[in-house]
Amino acid sequence: MAATHITFCRICEATCGLEVDVEANRVVDIRPDPQHVVSQGYACVKGTSFASVQHSPDRVLQPIRRTRSGWKPVAWDGALRDIAEKMRRIVDTHGPQAMGHFVGSAGGANVLAPLFRGALFAALGSNRMYGTGTCDTMNKFRVNEDMYGSPMRLAYPDIDRAGFVMVLGANPAISGTTLFHLPGARGRFQAVVKRGGRAVFVNPRRIETAQVGEHVFIRPDTDVFFLAAFCNELIRQGHVDRTRVDRSMTGFETLRGAVAGWSPERQAEATGISAETLRELVRSHTAADGAALYMATGVNQGRSGTLCFWLLECINAISGNLDRRGGTLMGEGLFDMAKQVKDDPQMQTSFHRDDDLPTVSGQQPSGMLADDILSGRVRGLIVEASNPLLACSNPDGRLDRALAGLDLLVSVDLLRNETGNLAEYVLPAPTWLERPEIPYALQSFAACTPKPYMIYADAVVDPPPGVRHEWWIYTRLAAHLGVTLFDNRLLSLAAKLNARLAYSRLDRIAVGPAKLLDGMLKKAGLPGTRKFAAEHPHGILLPENPGGNFLGTDRVLTGEGKVDLAPEPYVKTFEDTAASLHRREIASRDRIKLVGKREMRRLNTSSANCERLVSEATNYAYMSVADAQRIGVGDGDVVEVVSAFGRIEIPVRVTDEMMPRTVAIPQCWGHEKADGLSHARQHPGVNSNLLAGDGYENIEKLSGMSHLSGIPVDIRRLRGASGPGGSDQGVTASSQ
Repeated sequence: MAATHITFCRICEATCGLEVDVEANRVVDIRPDPQHVVSQGYACVKGTSFASVQHSPDRVLQPIRRTRSGWKPVAWDGALRDIAEKMRRIVDTHGPQAMGHFVGSAGGANVLAPLFRGALFAALGSNRMYGTGTCDTMNKFRVNEDMYGSPMRLAYPDIDRAGFVMVLGANPAISGTTLFHLPGARGRFQAVVKRGGRAVFVNPRRIETAQVGEHVFIRPDTDVFFLAAFCNELIRQGHVDRTRVDRSMTGFETLRGAVAGWSPERQAEATGISAETLRELVRSHTAADGAALYMATGVNQGRSGTLCFWLLECINAISGNLDRRGGTLMGEGLFDMAKQVKDDPQMQTSFHRDDDLPTVSGQQPSGMLADDILSGRVRGLIVEASNPLLACSNPDGRLDRALAGLDLLVSVDLLRNETGNLAEYVLPAPTWLERPEIPYALQSFAACTPKPYMIYADAVVDPPPGVRHEWWIYTRLAAHLGVTLFDNRLLSLAAKLNARLAYSRLDRIAVGPAKLLDGMLKKAGLPGTRKFAAEHPHGILLPENPGGNFLGTDRVLTGEGKVDLAPEPYVKTFEDTAASLHRREIASRDRIKLVGKREMRRLNTSSANCERLVSEATNYAYMSVADAQRIGVGDGDVVEVVSAFGRIEIPVRVTDEMMPRTVAIPQCWGHEKADGLSHARQHPGVNSNLLAGDGYENIEKLSGMSHLSGIPVDIRRLRGASGPGGSDQGVTASSQ
């Protein structure tokens, strides 16, 4: 008979509550938890379908090694000893920076893994750490650090009380929100409208979330002009809270000067948003009892992602909406992570590369990974919970060639994906159903919700015998390498002894993840793990954020203790580049631009092998009716999409959701080589990141973010949906 376990999803930041039925250590059903203190019976199909991944026949259940005759199972101790020997050889021969690490977004949902991963590489003396954060969010961490004093000082919109919400480049109903919890996002935005407020979605595509609010088309990668004009118009109309600004902020006059030349009419030339529409949005914003602007991946990935987030945060701040209910609030979390990482060299923005690109929140630019490997700067790499071949820019397969040429490549993952195919070892890690956890607590995310809360969940099922936790892998590697973890000899010895006890006959006396999490919860004055699981399985509501607890307090961690509205690098970059980007945009406004698209039944590359989610054989290029008529294509016709960096062939979907001169292609498809992912290989799709450039010229210099959205492309018809039409019949879209 199946037993029901209460847990929460760790696929995205929403962390919705779940009920999981388990029989004979096998998941037989997953459904929303109606009693979860925040999600209250909501969960999306990605979380409720996870059993298909949990019990995938492709799952790696013990360490495997690539040999000339194929993949062979190996023992853990032998694999880790060999990996450590190769790491030591690389470090001794080429220096510690020759050994690198790459982590995917799933690593952020694993509270303990980052602690031990960071400790290992700090002990090696390497800060060569990459991640998908530089594909989607590092601009926000850079701005948080410069404006508020710490990358982990994360403001979030108070959706449940706001009278006006404007969202740029995000589709929360499909993909959740970035860097804060918002389960059931669609209903929460709908509630804004029902109570008489406005929910406005600014996007090149009429997204699903906009069905509950209003939609405004914007030309891809022009948000910086819209936000500059919005900020300027806010100032010009006299809607600045000068009392708050003078008391708690610096740099206002510099900000005013920087945006002064950006009128509603000027931005309209590039964005396609009329001057009157912008002025009306500013009026509505200022009239609301609480207003919040929010942006996410679609804007982050443009050429000016950092400048956009800076301007957006400035608008929230100078309008008096920062640190007030109904505006944007600062979460607090279990303990003040922002203060803890403020002076951490691994988390501070630094410039230790041999170019002028930054390392932000511990991550170097993923768009430089191929260059760093091909130049010999990186000789070994551990990839954790990621598939950079599909997640990152990869023009002409440069990253494939680079990874294949490494002296050592190790994949720590559930499955052997395309990156794992090139690795020497694949080391199996547990799923999120196989480990105890608390939700993103170290980054204050648990307090960044409409209703702040905390939850603890035990493992729902036991991991297979050959699977090991990431903390254990890094600790055992440290033991084989002979390095000291946490810069503390006694603590390092204790961690290594604990790892030796774990997964042995003495496992019961080891300090496992549950005991470590128990200590974190108790340190924060909350019940321990045992009491949490027994008495509060659906979570505990924490005191609601009242606002007024950030500005003017010691939580502002800048040197002056005030919010910096005009960090010098941002003002200089804006003044040096905005006008030229604007001229370039006007000159090329007849070009089609490529953007990404989120899908309800996929999340990046991690869901590609999920049989319950993925049924289509491919992704599509979504384009407007006007563009389809101009190019001469219909639904299902195959087109060639060409950028300055590569080309792909992909079928078309014609829709009235798209802004003309824009094409949307869901990212992280392209599994034709994935022989370790049997379902994904039968539903391969096309990798749109082959159209994105890598290297120095294609990286946003303030944050190290890759340029993955707003890429100019040419499109022509190759053949019809039901048979070859001949590429000689094609018409290049940009020439019409």
